[in-house]
Amino acid sequence: MIQLDSESPEIRAQAISEILKRRDADIDALMQLLERKLTGDDRQGTVKDVMLLLGRLRAVRAVPLLVRNLTYEAFYKNTKRPQTTEDLYPAVNALIDIGSPSLNPVLQRLKSDDDSIVTRTGATVIRSVLGEPLASALVKAEASAERVPDRKRRLEAVAHAIHELP
Repeated sequence: MIQLDSESPEIRAQAISEILKRRDADIDALMQLLERKLTGDDRQGTVKDVMLLLGRLRAVRAVPLLVRNLTYEAFYKNTKRPQTTEDLYPAVNALIDIGSPSLNPVLQRLKSDDDSIVTRTGATVIRSVLGEPLASALVKAEASAERVPDRKRRLEAVAHAIHELP
């Protein structure tokens, strides 16, 4: 960090490069940890924390992994309160934090999956990133452009879900 205070542009550039390399290495390590912990069901808290951290780091590289695990539940049986979609499905919150780079991968999953949880979680991501009017317009445009009947039907269900979300 001290090198960032240097008068030399070359030294500052080198310092920036090293910081970015460390960040990339950290994201890679987090993704590897997440993949390992997803195979067991005893570490929901760890999975949730790692997913949320990837979101806070805006780790675009992690989007495919998060989209594949859009329905992973971090259920807290000790709480007596209902969990929000973002709380129950930590990949949702992470994808929201990553923002617009999440949209196309989420849309692709929504087009190919009939699972009602995928519909709800995907609709939540799109609505949270874009806001209800833009999310609705985007999904309706995708649905009207879609020529495959099943994919079109799924997108129409997402458009409906966007309006029904709390």
